[in-house]
Amino acid sequence: MSELDVFGYIGMNRSIFATFFLCGVLMPLGVVIIAYLFRNFPTVVRGGAMVSALIGVVMLTFFSMGAQNAFFMMLTTLSEMAGNGSEVATDFLTSAGMPIGETINPPGWMMALSLVQVVINLVLTVYVFLLAKWDNS
Repeated sequence: MSELDVFGYIGMNRSIFATFFLCGVLMPLGVVIIAYLFRNFPTVVRGGAMVSALIGVVMLTFFSMGAQNAFFMMLTTLSEMAGNGSEVATDFLTSAGMPIGETINPPGWMMALSLVQVVINLVLTVYVFLLAKWDNS
């Protein structure tokens, strides 16, 4: 593995934040907009759209957690590179305050926050499709 691979890690860093933005902002926004547009359809149609949205939330969760785990696996590889003498990897990890030559695992709060977000998205999806009253009265 060469020091040019460090740039791949930097790109992976950007992709994890893009995935979290997709999961944390765009998916819930899309669910609310679609639920609003479907507000006048029969309950069966809204229920079908809700099931589809719930499947989307669960799938997006798997993808975002996969991106998160891949990111930390790459950081561990980068840490091993630094432990084997790579100056670029050492500088990168030192500037980020990360350990050199050790396994780097995601912090516990990151997993907990992801699970809380999934629960909120699931509850929000059921509420806006089946229970929300969209009139202004």
